[in-house]
Amino acid sequence: MSTLTHGKVVRLSDRLCRITAPNPGLMTGAGTNTYIVGDNEIAIVDPGPVESSHIDAILNSVGDRIKWVVVTHTHLDHSPAAVPIAKATGAQMVGMPPADDLFQDKTFKPDWAMQHDDVIVADDFHLRAIHTPGHVSNHLCFLLEEEGTLLAGDHIMNGSTVVIVPPSGDMKAYIESLQRLEAIRYSILVLRMAS
Repeated sequence: MSTLTHGKVVRLSDRLCRITAPNPGLMTGAGTNTYIVGDNEIAIVDPGPVESSHIDAILNSVGDRIKWVVVTHTHLDHSPAAVPIAKATGAQMVGMPPADDLFQDKTFKPDWAMQHDDVIVADDFHLRAIHTPGHVSNHLCFLLEEEGTLLAGDHIMNGSTVVIVPPSGDMKAYIESLQRLEAIRYSILVLRMAS
């Protein structure tokens, strides 16, 4: 079992690594998980807060290969580092713009405003956007198709419940998004059994 050590790159699979930001707290657990997807062309998912040691850890591990900086949603623990990382690397910022001004990162202005089912196509992975409103209306989960791995942002939590704060958070939308993910999970299982 891998541990959550701030600033350390932890390999999770052939195409996926994690760096945990040094922002532990009640709402962030051990810290925001930033994911590195791919080997040659890199997508950084949930770059985290503007914390220089975390940004340096990301850039030092894969800086010149970052092509996309992807955010699941624009809460302050997930997206603010997108701007400095994109500026440092020329990467494209990807995600949905903030839905409102309440608790949102106003600096995030995506180059690619993703919609449900949009796909980032790299030389060694496909990362599919799944619109999962509920926690916040602009929340996206990302499916790493080659591995069937879901990068869930704050849509699914380990050890706690998801916070739903109106007006952008909506419990009905959250339940419907969970049902959408369950249907996708079932489809992945059927495809794997058929192959």
